Amino acid sequence: MSSQPPSSPSTARSSPSQSGAVAAKRPFSSLFEALDRNLTRKKHKSTGNDPMAPFRKAARWVGRGIDPFVRLSDAFRIGAAYAAAEDDADDDDEPIGVPQELTDGLSKEDIELYCKVYKRTKALVPNFGEILEAFEDCPGTAMQLLDLMGSISSQCRSDDLGTLRTYGRDIVEACCLKPEEKVAWMDKKQSYENKSTRGFNDNIFGRLLCPHKYSNDFEADSDGFCQKVLEPDSGIVILASDLPAFLYAGNYNPEAIDDGLLRGMLPVMMYKCIFRSPSSVTGVGQAKGRSCHAQLHGLVRVTPHTIAYACMLTRFFCSSLVSWREKDGMFSFKQFYYYIVALFEMDPDSAWVAETLDWWDKQVFGSGPRRLASSMAEAQNAADATSDFNALIAQRNARRLTENSNDSRSSTSSSP
Repeated sequence: MSSQPPSSPSTARSSPSQSGAVAAKRPFSSLFEALDRNLTRKKHKSTGNDPMAPFRKAARWVGRGIDPFVRLSDAFRIGAAYAAAEDDADDDDEPIGVPQELTDGLSKEDIELYCKVYKRTKALVPNFGEILEAFEDCPGTAMQLLDLMGSISSQCRSDDLGTLRTYGRDIVEACCLKPEEKVAWMDKKQSYENKSTRGFNDNIFGRLLCPHKYSNDFEADSDGFCQKVLEPDSGIVILASDLPAFLYAGNYNPEAIDDGLLRGMLPVMMYKCIFRSPSSVTGVGQAKGRSCHAQLHGLVRVTPHTIAYACMLTRFFCSSLVSWREKDGMFSFKQFYYYIVALFEMDPDSAWVAETLDWWDKQVFGSGPRRLASSMAEAQNAADATSDFNALIAQRNARRLTENSNDSRSSTSSSP
């Protein structure tokens, strides 16, 4: 079936199947026409009712609050297949029937990520599922909608980087400088507008980007350390898994690497600048009648994904890259984003996660603790000591210990 819009009745007689397709699309004809105008770039006099508005808003949140790297067309292709297969399954023990060619080369984690992005994005527009069903006979139209949303999502990153380009240097000056760096900063501040002067080409930005585990080495010889990073054969390679110093407050503790992690003020202030508006960090009044991104998306507390997004853009701002790309040398922004998310998701009930989210909430929104609002600790405390709930949790913990022990023995026995 052609992916082009159906012919006009004035130029062609519709077949029964085409008539059925048109009837299915009729409730969403304004959206179909808007997509057609976007494809052909036709000019159109606005009537004040943009059928694309809910999708534009959703796309902006996808980039900032769900995942800035997953292609929506891929997420919907794979996520919809798994959702349909789950609906067709008779019971939990029956394997989910998804075509093999759809998942070739994908890991279990990849599939879970696609399905998660699919579900969260679909939920942003109330009738998204109905619209996709209406366009089933014309998959090119649905793909066009998802690709357009992907473009809008990418544009949001560009817009936010533009905001940091304007206000980022003032933020660094306000919260990141050591007393002995202030004179040098003022001498160079204007030149920092050229991003190529930042990164490890500069000792101040180099200190912020330096993996915190190397901070003592950096302080001992900042010029030498920066020079080694810039030399390809020096032996110093900066990877996304090497957590940069700007993420931390306080000294690096190799015995407790998460001490002070994600308590650095630079990413917090960048977060506020992006989501709360520049006026929240500069004190300059916000444009009247204009809502900030947090208000537009109903964001009243931070999330792991919005924190990761702000940290990723902070890392790019401090780098010497003059335009966006996914890698800065061997450092992958994509991997860095997922590492920050993983800090929260790999052990969501830990004290570190609860305390870190509480701290960010207070810094960004001035909110009180959330821990008792949704934590497992509240449920455990409310349950009787002999309850099935607490017994279940104890059993799960015991199984986890046993599985970890078995995995450890297995890896040991298989070692050469």
